[in-house]
Amino acid sequence: MGATEKRETLKTATDVLEHLLKNGRKIKKSKLYQDIRKGILRRNADLSFSVGNVNKYGTTLPMAETPEMVAQEAEEHRKWTDKINARDFIPTDALGLHYVGGADKLKSSFLTEDTHSTGDALLARLFYSYDDKYMTTLSVRRDGYSAFGTSNPRATFMSAALAWAFTEEDFFTWEPMSRGKLRASWGSNGNRGVGIYDALSNLTTGSGPYGYIGSNGSLQEISMLYVSRMANPNLRWERTTSWNFGLDFGFLNDRIIGSIEYYHMPTTDLVMSQSLSDITGFSSITTNLGEVQNKGFELTLNTLNIQNRNFEWNSSLNVSLNRNKIVHLYYTYEDVLDENGNVIGRKEVDDEKNKWFIGHDINEIWNYQYEGIWQLGEEEEAAKYKQVPGDPKFKDIYDVENRRYSNDDKVFLGSTSPRFRWSFRNDFTFWKNFNVSVNIYSKWGQKGSEEFINSGYEAERQNVYKLKYWTPENPTNDYARLGGSNVASGGQRIIDKSFIRLESIALEYNVPKKFLSKYHLGGLRVSGSVRNVACWTKEWQYNDPEYGSLVPVSFNFGLSLTL
Repeated sequence: MGATEKRETLKTATDVLEHLLKNGRKIKKSKLYQDIRKGILRRNADLSFSVGNVNKYGTTLPMAETPEMVAQEAEEHRKWTDKINARDFIPTDALGLHYVGGADKLKSSFLTEDTHSTGDALLARLFYSYDDKYMTTLSVRRDGYSAFGTSNPRATFMSAALAWAFTEEDFFTWEPMSRGKLRASWGSNGNRGVGIYDALSNLTTGSGPYGYIGSNGSLQEISMLYVSRMANPNLRWERTTSWNFGLDFGFLNDRIIGSIEYYHMPTTDLVMSQSLSDITGFSSITTNLGEVQNKGFELTLNTLNIQNRNFEWNSSLNVSLNRNKIVHLYYTYEDVLDENGNVIGRKEVDDEKNKWFIGHDINEIWNYQYEGIWQLGEEEEAAKYKQVPGDPKFKDIYDVENRRYSNDDKVFLGSTSPRFRWSFRNDFTFWKNFNVSVNIYSKWGQKGSEEFINSGYEAERQNVYKLKYWTPENPTNDYARLGGSNVASGGQRIIDKSFIRLESIALEYNVPKKFLSKYHLGGLRVSGSVRNVACWTKEWQYNDPEYGSLVPVSFNFGLSLTL
């Protein structure tokens, strides 16, 4: 008898895929395969392009040079997505997305998204230098972005800078100072960090479809379309204006070089979401509000400490501090009253909801004043607040008789921003082949909250890192009892998060070429480093004071070979 051949009938697209899988074809049950089975259809496209042109010119005159630059930029971004989730196919789901029309439309979902934005810029810059002593730079930039209101899609930003290399003057004869330059500059720049459609009105469908009984008594499905966002055709660029004054210096033939700089930077027309009254039909609008001022000081110092035939030691120090202050918010004002209710002035209204206050740091902590933990012997007073020994205690300022906490009891407790920062790096070279570098930095003066209430049930039912808590036998004013009750809602224990971190130690050895020549090798470098070596804190105990979580110590080893 002749051999019989078994043939498999493939009726659907799914049968084809199953057949290919069964016969060893390299097709996996991927997301695409699963989408076909479920009837999910996706189409995505993402298109972006940018073009820029830079033209440079230069004119050289006796004792002077004037290089100029003109630039142009343009960009466009477009993205669209279509997605269909089809469910409950009748009579079968075997064809998947190939039979989307057979799905139950009430149980299926449809999604479309289309975004489009454009931007452009023109820039011109002129630099003039006379005898390498007197220098000036002038620039103007015109930026455009489609996300801003139709009345203000573009903005102009200008800058000017002056510099004087006073050590090049004939009258400067102080030999220890090898270089010196005074600098002053003014300029403005913009921030376009805004949603690409935030300035436009938006049409949104409801959560329907909704049922509606027609005039003939039949049930009909209708959809709702409404305006969910208020348009703002006057939305404009956020603008930061900066004044900078600096001194660049060098001593002892530039063995010591550095700079000192002071800056003042007010930011106006901040792009913010402003709350609206319910009577408008909208909860908020994206608009330009407020003013925040930043000012600060920075010192940079680089030194060549030791240099001889077999040893070299270089150091780099940076110290900086920044202070910011809210000058304006929404430009709404209220009367200031004296004790008798008489109007004695007006002041701008603070934003307590966002914890923004005129004249204060934008990251100011505004909360209840922590006073410790209720102890044994204070049961009677604690009971007035419906608390017991072991619960956290906060200062009650305003409504002491009723033992109630409110915003009137809150005080300013410091800022989450560091008061100043510094870093110190040292590089050592031994015998021109062995390099060692050590980097250490610090952030100082910032405040933060630490988990100390131990409320709820998780605190005693999970593994945690060095959990501390109050007990009658081990009383403390730093941590509450397990399951503690905090009646001052949101009250926190604010502590100093200052720290000094030994950030890295790196070693590198370059094998001398005299040992490699017989092996026909061009170079061999062995290196190793340790990151996050140690961290010392002032008060902070749990996790990492900078990142808020556990940060591992990492070790790296490298080998580089050149033939």
